[in-house]
Amino acid sequence: MSAAAPADVLIIGGGIAGYTTATTLRTLGYSGPITIVEHDPSCGDHPPLSKNALVDGAARADLDFATPQRFDELGIAVESGVAATGVTAEGVALSDGRVLTAAALVVAVGAEPNRPTVPGADDPRVVTLRGYDDAVRIRAAAGPGSTVLVLGGGFIGAEVAASLRQLGAAVVLVDPHELPGASVLGETLAGWMRELHAGNGVDLRTTTVRSIEPGSTADAPLRVTLGDGTTVAADLVVAGVGVSPRTLAGIELVESAGGIVLAPTAHWDAARLDGADAAARLLGQEPEPRGAAWYWTDRYDAHIEIVGELVGDGEEIVRPGVAVFRVDGDRLLGAASVNDPNTVRAARRIIDRGVSVDRAALADPSIPLRQMLKG
Repeated sequence: MSAAAPADVLIIGGGIAGYTTATTLRTLGYSGPITIVEHDPSCGDHPPLSKNALVDGAARADLDFATPQRFDELGIAVESGVAATGVTAEGVALSDGRVLTAAALVVAVGAEPNRPTVPGADDPRVVTLRGYDDAVRIRAAAGPGSTVLVLGGGFIGAEVAASLRQLGAAVVLVDPHELPGASVLGETLAGWMRELHAGNGVDLRTTTVRSIEPGSTADAPLRVTLGDGTTVAADLVVAGVGVSPRTLAGIELVESAGGIVLAPTAHWDAARLDGADAAARLLGQEPEPRGAAWYWTDRYDAHIEIVGELVGDGEEIVRPGVAVFRVDGDRLLGAASVNDPNTVRAARRIIDRGVSVDRAALADPSIPLRQMLKG
């Protein structure tokens, strides 16, 4: 361990980035005090919110990164249920009036979901999915016989739509793009995902939301007017219209004092790697090199994994119904698979190692991708 290691470390944010910062410090041999401040009741994972928590009703503890006993074993103190309100020269102010100080500070507060800006979006039945309590509320309102309008067909919106269909709710998914996500996933994969929703009974609307009005009584459905002039009677509106970085007063003081501010990222694995990088930097070490970006999404019975870039340079090669690749010459740039994680695992290694690929073999589902790793 570097002699430059700080005497103690304070981490603001107990999401995957903050949690990984703390645990990586221990893995790298750091033995000083570590404290995590998390505004939620516990340090929990977010991807299961739109899946396990909605579909299975998973308990909050099922989503926690570690038990209190495990945090004790690691020597990591967790101040949960209290928010950091700002950073001053005196330290980090907390919502309960305390001020915490440390030799090193890491800010990993993540992002907040954007709310729609259309008239009526302030109605209490227009919600976002950010924490466990949000998932509980959405699940309670979305049983059989209910109608839920999901605004936004990105990863969060589409996963929520799939989960609500599994609960038996009627789902109207509204997005202004014919193929939501095509700008990142490419038209083939985005098209597969659209067909997946349609095949599971989601009412797909390529339009926008113009306004939201309450019903004639407190129990009556909301009246949602769409951009094409049609209306939807919805018991709940779930908005998945992107996120914005969380703000913390005085955050500019952190880096000027040698601390680390982690910007929110779009995907879980990127945030995890950010945390690992922060731990290395705190100890004066070089972060491990990163490979191609990797992420996933679960919808109905489909597990979809993506690595690298699926749009941009090169051209697309498709394994019908199984995988899609983007290649430039004999160089693999990106890959995605449906219920075939081994293909993406092999593709990630091919990309990271710069292994040449054969286009005909990529298109042939009878040829495992790992064969290309063997030359």
